[in-house]
Amino acid sequence: MVCRSPDGRECVLTYNGEVYNFLEIRRELAAEGYQFRSETDTEVVGAAYLRWGPDCLLRFNGMWALAIWDPLEQKLFLARDRFGIKPLHYLWHGETFYFASELKAFCPLPGFRRRLNREYAAEALRKSQPLEGTSEETLMEGVKKLLPGHRMEIGRDGKLRKEKWWETRDHLPRVASSLAEQVAEWRYLFLDAVRLRLRSDVPIATSLSGGLDSSAVAGALHLLEKESPERLLRTPRDWRKSFCSAFPGTALDETAYAEEAARATNSPCRLRVFTEAPSAGQIEEAVWVMEDVSPALAVPVVENYRAMRSQGVWVSLDGHGADEMLGGYGWYLAEPMESLNDRLYREFHQTLLPSILRNFDRCSMASGVEVRMPFMDWRLVCMSFALPADRKIGHGYTKWILREAMQGILPDTIRLRRSKIGFNSPMIDWFHQGLGGLAQKVIASPRWRGCRLFPSRKIGEEILRAGREKHLGPKDWEKTLQWWTCLNLVLWESLFLDGVENRMARAN
Repeated sequence: MVCRSPDGRECVLTYNGEVYNFLEIRRELAAEGYQFRSETDTEVVGAAYLRWGPDCLLRFNGMWALAIWDPLEQKLFLARDRFGIKPLHYLWHGETFYFASELKAFCPLPGFRRRLNREYAAEALRKSQPLEGTSEETLMEGVKKLLPGHRMEIGRDGKLRKEKWWETRDHLPRVASSLAEQVAEWRYLFLDAVRLRLRSDVPIATSLSGGLDSSAVAGALHLLEKESPERLLRTPRDWRKSFCSAFPGTALDETAYAEEAARATNSPCRLRVFTEAPSAGQIEEAVWVMEDVSPALAVPVVENYRAMRSQGVWVSLDGHGADEMLGGYGWYLAEPMESLNDRLYREFHQTLLPSILRNFDRCSMASGVEVRMPFMDWRLVCMSFALPADRKIGHGYTKWILREAMQGILPDTIRLRRSKIGFNSPMIDWFHQGLGGLAQKVIASPRWRGCRLFPSRKIGEEILRAGREKHLGPKDWEKTLQWWTCLNLVLWESLFLDGVENRMARAN
């Protein structure tokens, strides 16, 4: 999109994401003489750049990967949102600079040799999650990624300059001293974050697991509609749809909690039931969508957003970010209070959450569904990291301030629920079923047999034995994640290095 300032200056913008406070920024710019030809946030983003330059990023509340060509300065400006919700990859190929949201976009480039980044792959097999928030490398040799909260420019001299534009610790507010005041402020910010993310011209739904975080989002939606409908600007009338994946007969099934949350928030729940391992085709599609190595087999996530799109939903409000921001996992209960906030800061910004954000963005956008995350509102994030540790782990509970803030919004059976499952696949059950026949096929492939990045023969025998004897138990959960990571890598090679042309032809 071409954007113009009142003095005639222009820029050209391409943009993936949403700036939720664009109406407020638009009013500010209009008061200074800026004129708008559309009702989109895209035009507001371009105008904001013309007015404030790169510092416009500090005014945005949202998620984005953007590129702006500035003809006056003869430079290309690229930036990623504060926490890396939206991806941005780039490549120098010959004398040309390319950028895209997906790895697969680089595969058809003339003369580009698709090769595995073996150093990155080896590191990913050892610790796949931390790399998303700490490494610029990708599985595709030569293709880099811009890290969360970073921006870069390419000027007349052709040199690439990168810098970090966001550090949460530099923006922590002063918080009230009493718990009651802290809860009131936190609840206000959370409800406002949900309100802003309801701005949409297309239908909205929620992903509902039955856990505290997704239920809190649904509860906030219900409360806003009931108590403050006049504040919901440009919001679709019918958001009362929730989608949930069910795994009956497994330890990961949360259907009962999801249905209770749906009843409490007046949001009918649509279940996608998984009674057996996914097919080989579904697993290959998930790897193609994810584009990286991950211990998570993402078939249920892909199918959840596909079900949304089939029901006419284009936007999903999800609960990501709360666990890493407020100490939602069981291991935080044993963390010393004096080191809890530092650990949460590291896992939120670098080692745990970035890969979760990547996975859900890939899986949702594969069906054209945009995931919006109220817990990732920068104002809420900054306040949460300004709070003392005992507001996160307190009275024997995780996420204490969230539980306090949800009083009167969620039933106590959900608000004070201690068990945590998370949106995982039942890997033990699925390995007992041979991953729909795919495990045997991959283990028999030349790429598996020739792989030197892990003990392929030993792991292959263990996987095949699990399919025959069905002997795995809860203690083997971590082992199944390691097995899947190895299978994931070999499948990635076969899809992105060997069969990318056929895959892209089918996708188109």
